Amino acid sequence: MTLLKPVLLLVLLFTISLTPAQDKSFATKIINRLASEVFDGRGYVNNGDIKAARYIASEFKSTGALPIGKSYLHPFKISINTFPDTVSVKVDGKNLKTAKDFMVGGGSKKTNGTYELVYIDTAELDNWEEINQDINNKVVVLPAAAEKDKRTYKLNAAGYIFTHKKNLYWRLSDAVEVKPYFYLHTYDSLINDSKVISVNINNTFYENYRTANVMAMIEGSAKPDSFYVFTAHYDHLGRMGSEVFFPGANDNASGTAMLLDMARHYSKPMNKPEYSMIFMAFAAEECGLFGSEYAANNSPVALDKIKFLFNLDMVGSGSGGIGMVNAKVEPKADSLINAINDEKKYFSDIRSGGARCVSDHCAFARKNVPAIFIFTRGKEYMHYHTLSDSGPVPLTKWDELFNLLGDFMRLY
Repeated sequence: MTLLKPVLLLVLLFTISLTPAQDKSFATKIINRLASEVFDGRGYVNNGDIKAARYIASEFKSTGALPIGKSYLHPFKISINTFPDTVSVKVDGKNLKTAKDFMVGGGSKKTNGTYELVYIDTAELDNWEEINQDINNKVVVLPAAAEKDKRTYKLNAAGYIFTHKKNLYWRLSDAVEVKPYFYLHTYDSLINDSKVISVNINNTFYENYRTANVMAMIEGSAKPDSFYVFTAHYDHLGRMGSEVFFPGANDNASGTAMLLDMARHYSKPMNKPEYSMIFMAFAAEECGLFGSEYAANNSPVALDKIKFLFNLDMVGSGSGGIGMVNAKVEPKADSLINAINDEKKYFSDIRSGGARCVSDHCAFARKNVPAIFIFTRGKEYMHYHTLSDSGPVPLTKWDELFNLLGDFMRLY
């Protein structure tokens, strides 16, 4: 389809009814529920992911969206390291606060002991063979940048401490295997000049953990065999020890809530879409985009039948506009979104970026499915991969994003 001429686009935009479709109270309910301790951070301790998946499936069913196949749940397996029990750290006898003063490396092994600290600068790593003589069974303290330096792991250390000046975030992209050492991230100010560290980490590694994506669909009224697909990961970081869980309200209970809000609206007979709509809520995004990769490789519909795919990740703000990854790869869609926004003034700013494999659109884009990853921007809610992403999520531009996606489906 060629791009709509400006005059035709203008006419179409103003003939579209703008009756309220989205429901912020519904979205807030979903986000608050998913971010609650009931789901253990939607990770792999206490089957938090599966509990969340079943809840999302029940909500899809309540909206009227149908399962794809026999079930809303589409299971697959991953390897994952977890920390369900004790996680404690002391520096010179002083307790550090779990997930506030330090973060456990996702691939850390079980460890219980007290170790002498050795401080090394990255410039010294060229002499790792000489350094090793003084490091056996000690813990090495290095700047955060050294984590990605291969020379670091030539040291014969019991563990590693990577130091940061500010902003500690937890990640699970390194949790698909257990390393032969433990490693932590902490602040410079908490570790500098300390002599010893006491570490007690209990881990459980699952080589074949069974998780599941959640999928639902609404059949189109005119073109049921052509699909708009909307995706969002529902998983988060789970637990770091028995006392601490990561709520993940914006990341990505917000994107999951948008899927359910759209399903709620478009399932109603008066709102039935022309094209079929598929909603995919993915597991295992945080540990490596595995849910979307599995879905792309085992798609419930032929990939060439997907008219367009939108991936929604962290959409709870918006005062600063939106960002669009992969938009420059899809110039027709990029132009249409900007044209819609020029007329409707939904967002103050749209930043169109190129191809980056940073979220769940990636596996589909690599298979030539037209796809854009959208996230909202705004200083009103900046919490990410910390305990503070607990809400309330402001949903600043919730209505605008909902309507932008709806306009796109009608005009693309």
